[in-house]
Amino acid sequence: MILPVLTEQTASAYWAFDEPRYLGHRVFSELAGRESWTGLFALSIFGRRLPPEQCALLDDAAGALTLADPRIWPLKLTRIVGSYGGFLSALSAGILMENGARIGPWACIDAANVLLQLHAELDGHQGEPARVREVLATYRREHRFVWGFGTPYRGRDERVLAFRECVQRRGRAHLPYYRTMAAVAIAMKEATNAEPNIGGVLAAVLLDMGLAPTEICTMVVALVQHMFFAHASESARNPNLELRELPPEYVSYGGAEPRVSPRARVARNAGSTDSQRSATSVA
Repeated sequence: MILPVLTEQTASAYWAFDEPRYLGHRVFSELAGRESWTGLFALSIFGRRLPPEQCALLDDAAGALTLADPRIWPLKLTRIVGSYGGFLSALSAGILMENGARIGPWACIDAANVLLQLHAELDGHQGEPARVREVLATYRREHRFVWGFGTPYRGRDERVLAFRECVQRRGRAHLPYYRTMAAVAIAMKEATNAEPNIGGVLAAVLLDMGLAPTEICTMVVALVQHMFFAHASESARNPNLELRELPPEYVSYGGAEPRVSPRARVARNAGSTDSQRSATSVA
């Protein structure tokens, strides 16, 4: 049987005798020694190279995003799978669990879409508090809540405080979407006492880089993966066997008693009667 040769047009890469090409760039003479790891991620996702100052801001974001408590459930799953000894399976499971989740990278899609809508409705009037309050009030009447604002279990997102300093230091706080986010943040604080979370701030910064919401999500997956590497590596290297199966003392059954079929009940009763007869005979 001869299998057909399938070809697919791609701009991503191809191997050449002189040197490989990657997204239109010569790997050895243009990328190696000239492009950062973050820059390669950005090139892979967007198909274009970002200027060094934008890559530096992405590095800042990766640092600010490093909230790697293993009680956060995608990271917890990473450790559970890693307890079976497989680094790659643990890493893959943890990252896959972010797909469609209400936390992490996928929340940035919703935050970006909210910001795009509010930005369009403000139409350059971010500096007018009354207009911002009006636009936000209309949005809140039509939607259950505003993505990009509010932080579970605490009043503010400490990652925002760290990242805001980076944005200001790099001179990007004056850009359009960041200004919209900052203006809406003031109105949200007045209306609901909710402050922006890191998803909302990241969405603003990445929209100002020209990214679409789905590209923002993909970029954030890249920015947070180091936390999954840490837990997958540690768990696979030093497996906690209790993560595979809870100890019996931590498990209790609160359901109904197991059902017994009529035939089993008859057999059980017959067995009890035979035992009683045997006891009587011995006595």
